[in-house]
Amino acid sequence: MRAFDAQARLGVEEQLSYVGTCEWTGVLYDLGRCPGAVSGAGRVQGELFRLASPSVWPVLDDYEGYAPARPSASLFVRRRTPLRRPADRTAWVYWFNGDPAGAPRVPGGDWAAHVRDRDDA
Repeated sequence: MRAFDAQARLGVEEQLSYVGTCEWTGVLYDLGRCPGAVSGAGRVQGELFRLASPSVWPVLDDYEGYAPARPSASLFVRRRTPLRRPADRTAWVYWFNGDPAGAPRVPGGDWAAHVRDRDDA
């Protein structure tokens, strides 16, 4: 998400174009230093970006802990996911590849709002 400035830190800011907000079906958990989305009846809010080139994927995959050659050993896995909003679109989403048991659920699936509220507490 743009609020966390990861694109600039990774050096890929010029290779990503912000499209807008998006939402998909799933459940979002607070894993401490990052969020983790898993399948379930809920909603996850995010941001949609267009990549200028597929050469950006290795940088993003490394950041997300996804090893395409070893998905079962990855912290997250990248899967094409139907979006609820904007409707009739799909996007690549990084899904948590573990069991979030014991982690708090993020209310409303909005990580940015959750971090603001958590840090203000």
